[in-house]
Amino acid sequence: MEGCFNMGKIVNTHGVKGEVKIYPYSDDLDKFESFEYFYVEGEGKIKFKIESTRVHKNMVLLKFVGYDDINKVMGFMNKNVYIERKDVEDDGEGHYVVDLIGCEIFDEDGEFIGHLKDVLQNTAQDLYEIRKASDGKVFYLPVVDAFVKSIDIKAKKIIVHLIDGIML
Repeated sequence: MEGCFNMGKIVNTHGVKGEVKIYPYSDDLDKFESFEYFYVEGEGKIKFKIESTRVHKNMVLLKFVGYDDINKVMGFMNKNVYIERKDVEDDGEGHYVVDLIGCEIFDEDGEFIGHLKDVLQNTAQDLYEIRKASDGKVFYLPVVDAFVKSIDIKAKKIIVHLIDGIML
């Protein structure tokens, strides 16, 4: 959905009173409590107002207003939930993955390496998937201070420190 963030996927129901279990695509699960609505994949631009949200075993349990029965939410199974970018609180300290995609990657000497293709979110640390300008091949760079030296979202530029063998 244009202008929206994919916040997670409805993977199951929870109980019989209309609660759904969401696999979150964010590591800040508390953020879900601040949302007032979600769009549900395949349901158009209908805002589904959120009645309640809670976290249970690294999953988000959520109930939509007016959906008080398991049968009403079964059609939402395996669908993503979205929120408009303008409705996500910005603490001014970070950036979103969507802002990083397409950034130019340079080494500390100013040499152009390639473009950021994707960010793979893992339990240990995220990985930048970088497509090299020289041959189009992809390599992965752990997103840790030792490798990522600076990020300038406005300039779409990331400065990295590369070690021998990392771009193989």
